[in-house]
Amino acid sequence: MEDNLIEIKQFFFKTMPNIRKHLLIDFFKKECSVYDMNKNQYKTILILKNHGLKSMTELCSMLQLEKGSFTTIVDVLTEKGYVIRTKDEKDRRKHVIQLTEKGIEFADGQINKWNEHLMRKLDKLSKEEQDRFLDAMKALDDISNKL
Repeated sequence: MEDNLIEIKQFFFKTMPNIRKHLLIDFFKKECSVYDMNKNQYKTILILKNHGLKSMTELCSMLQLEKGSFTTIVDVLTEKGYVIRTKDEKDRRKHVIQLTEKGIEFADGQINKWNEHLMRKLDKLSKEEQDRFLDAMKALDDISNKL
């Protein structure tokens, strides 16, 4: 079991950052600079697109941010017209964040660009390597849901 722990730690500290770097970071950096956003503003829009409206607390958890620093992100995105903040109908003390029409259009465009970026990256792999990569991702998803 101890050998497994070493490999697991290596995966999280070496392999995962490498995957993020090659599949996400270079794309996100370029797009953030084009749209004058920081990475957390950008990720907030994409999270809302993929998960629907979320409370401030849920978004903070997903982004691993403190609520105080996240408030600034929401303020900027609201000013730019990408999101709106409303009171939660179930608990009026809470706020929920959702995309505006402008935010939805932006997210859709970014997802299309990201798909093209991923295709260029994955085209460097053989069909067998692509299949192995997808199988590994599915396995990780299945196992992580059991933890």
